[in-house]
Amino acid sequence: MADKQRLEMTQGLQSRQLLQGRLAAAKWIALSEPEVAGEFKDLESDPLFHEMLYGGTRVLRRKRWPAAGLHSGFYELKEDLAAGRGSPDISDLLEKKEDLITLIRRIGQDAFEKYFLYGAEGKPFPQICRDLKLSEAEGKRILDLVLEVGARSEFFTPPTASESAGKGYHCIARIEQDPRDPENLYFLFTAPQWARGRYEVMYDRLESWKKERKLEAEERRRLRRLLKKIELLNMRQDTLFQILSRVTTAQSAYLRTRVESRRRPLSLRELARRIGVAPSTVSRAVGTRSLELPWGQEVPLKSLLSGQRVVVLSILEQWLDAGEIKAGVTDEELMRRLAGEHGIAVSRRTVNECRRKVVA
Repeated sequence: MADKQRLEMTQGLQSRQLLQGRLAAAKWIALSEPEVAGEFKDLESDPLFHEMLYGGTRVLRRKRWPAAGLHSGFYELKEDLAAGRGSPDISDLLEKKEDLITLIRRIGQDAFEKYFLYGAEGKPFPQICRDLKLSEAEGKRILDLVLEVGARSEFFTPPTASESAGKGYHCIARIEQDPRDPENLYFLFTAPQWARGRYEVMYDRLESWKKERKLEAEERRRLRRLLKKIELLNMRQDTLFQILSRVTTAQSAYLRTRVESRRRPLSLRELARRIGVAPSTVSRAVGTRSLELPWGQEVPLKSLLSGQRVVVLSILEQWLDAGEIKAGVTDEELMRRLAGEHGIAVSRRTVNECRRKVVA
């Protein structure tokens, strides 16, 4: 009896922990891009975080997303924004951004991205500054400015879809084709915190580092909070990047050709199943975010989630315009063609209903 009670208590605790994890995930997924940029800024402004990432004994590093980089708009100044919106806050930001661009030009874009954006070398911060002939104060200022400018990434992204859609969208990336291999697509993220990827805590070094540092009680509490925030931010960014990757993969033929009939069916529910999250989580993730397509058009991310009937209608419209749906062509033949050429398995009844719509 006691064993049964312990088992029930353990299962109950696991269920509560799972529910708490899902609630935390939902909360962080629902954060807007400016809000989460503020969370990144708070995290990376902590001296303890700086020591973990840039100290002599490194216990934290960044891992870039595959096939991803930073949008070139980050390096462009948009003075017309200050004039157009007349906000002292915007003017102040543009001045800071100009200061940042001046520092980047001084050390070179490659060095900036290697040391201050991605931290690829893993060198201690004083050594980085010496190598680049910067004072540590100047190096710290670059890090701070990247976080501050990144928190206001709308100043180096394309015009948003919100003006026409009547709802606020945040453009998080441009999808590009590799000029050397147009079959390959990659992301250019509009904010530094996105381009940097995710955090990796080197737990095998962490315990020895804590002993070496002889952390005081307050530092230990701060470290626990930092590690928890790193975990939550990683969870959020991992989920969103999976959504971006799977949507882009599913719609790669359309994104490479701009041919509407080459879209593929991908429902919100199916996307959630592939990622292993609740449909409501995917709905929150795609609700207020947009992407810039390879031909420069910005669209809500959710517009790339196409229902099966929408895709079938588009294909049938293309076939009709090309004169390929004639009186003698049966619904059965169209059904087999959809399966063979596009990998779309639908019933003959669905084909008939869509066919009647396109010929009406």
